[in-house]
Amino acid sequence: MSTKEQLYPYRFRLIGGLVGLVIAVLFLTIGFGPTMLLLVFTAIGFLIGKWQDGALDIEGWIQFFNRD
Repeated sequence: MSTKEQLYPYRFRLIGGLVGLVIAVLFLTIGFGPTMLLLVFTAIGFLIGKWQDGALDIEGWIQFFNRD
């Protein structure tokens, strides 16, 4: 069994840990405000890209937030 096959069940934990590490390094190097601004712009860019790909269900989001 290869290393890739052994780590596959833990892929999201590993990705989450790496994302957390990157965010922690950003907090320590550039500060809280710039890091938050960078994360907001990254999220906006991701959503615009997903929308352009036709994979963003805007109506589903609107229905989710407008339910009683």
